[in-house]
Amino acid sequence: MKMKIGTACGMALLMLASCSRDSDLLRNIPDSIAVVYMPQAVNSPATYSFNRTAASDSIIYGACYGGPHSPASDIRVQFKVDASLVDKFNANNYTNYPVLPEGSYELEQSGSVIPAGKYNTPPLKLRVRFDKLDGVGNYLLPVSITTDAKVNDRLRTTYFLINAKYTSNPFSLFDRAAWKITGFSSEEPTGEGATNGHAIHALDGDGDTFWTTQWKAAKPGPPHTITIDMQTAQKLHGLALTGRTDKTTGEVKATGNPKNIVVETSLDGNVWDYTETFTLDNNKLNTIFLAYARQARFFRLTINTSQGDTYLTNIAELNAF
Repeated sequence: MKMKIGTACGMALLMLASCSRDSDLLRNIPDSIAVVYMPQAVNSPATYSFNRTAASDSIIYGACYGGPHSPASDIRVQFKVDASLVDKFNANNYTNYPVLPEGSYELEQSGSVIPAGKYNTPPLKLRVRFDKLDGVGNYLLPVSITTDAKVNDRLRTTYFLINAKYTSNPFSLFDRAAWKITGFSSEEPTGEGATNGHAIHALDGDGDTFWTTQWKAAKPGPPHTITIDMQTAQKLHGLALTGRTDKTTGEVKATGNPKNIVVETSLDGNVWDYTETFTLDNNKLNTIFLAYARQARFFRLTINTSQGDTYLTNIAELNAF
């Protein structure tokens, strides 16, 4: 994750230095072509993905001097976060990244110096606090430089694109006692017996029962949906789906469990203001984290395809956290 500023600057000068071994040629190139820039800005965005195995981590940032000679005097450089540039980046790149939240990051220094005779500032650390990131999605942080020296405008701003994944689920499951199912595409009313197959069996706390879409009197294909009213608005970080297992072997069934799904959230059950797609493996338990946690009372799960590409789907238990 961490880039060595000196190495990055040296690489940037490699082409210039390799053009000729003649020191007289370099001496005759004017210093007016020299520029200051952020080496991290070469990649736009500069992407960093972390696992939340610690409370925080850091990214190296800094500034470099590119020219035929090292600077004759110190060059002072200021670093500034400019959140207003996020909208411009999103518009230019057809993205929708939110800005990295205030309080989730800290620049080690807002100013530094490229010393006379050197080509870079000391490496500085951008500290990122994972507990302030409310989701596993990407956040954008523009960091720009200002200096009295000439700046390469294309490399003036680094757009740090940062995400942090969970290695395990730190959240408790919501209490489902008051939950209501407000809609579903279909259920099997008789084929699984009087106490199985219905949508409500995805919420009964029994991993041996399940909701399955209709298969006996009719065989409706996907998409299949189930909509939940949690009865109270709360911050939704993700869902936990328990798949149906084989009665004989206890292993997860080869067909029927959700594969390609869409999760939507709503505060009132009418306006669905968040949508995210997921592709699930055929595991007994799939834990999915929303890219950005949402305040929600309702959530709707749409299953577009099932494992084994069968027409029906089934869920043994549906939880949220």
